[in-house]
Amino acid sequence: MEDKNYTTFIDNAGRAIFTEVTEETDETLVAKNPVMISVQQGENGQMAVQLFPLFFQEFVQPNDESRANYFKYAKNNIALGTGFQIESRIADQYEKIVNPQLVPVNNANAGNTKEEPEVIKLFDE
Repeated sequence: MEDKNYTTFIDNAGRAIFTEVTEETDETLVAKNPVMISVQQGENGQMAVQLFPLFFQEFVQPNDESRANYFKYAKNNIALGTGFQIESRIADQYEKIVNPQLVPVNNANAGNTKEEPEVIKLFDE
């Protein structure tokens, strides 16, 4: 898990949060692109883990080509996870969510020429 300072905590709404910490004091921590960890039981009895952004980057005006969002949490309002390391697959999934890599799509009908992927708009213009 690279040299990033990841942490997990339970916020005052009872959500399990996973994030990269960019600043920390004795009283607060600053979470970069926090996500909520959701665990649900599937139809076959297995547990499914999903990460959901607390705030979608698409809602943020780009600043130096970054759409990162930061939230400051008061440590006296959260329960910080201690004494364990989060599974690396969670951190990998987190990175894929907050730093998506666009991959060109091959068009089978055009002789393997690459075309731009379809843009999905969140808002009407």
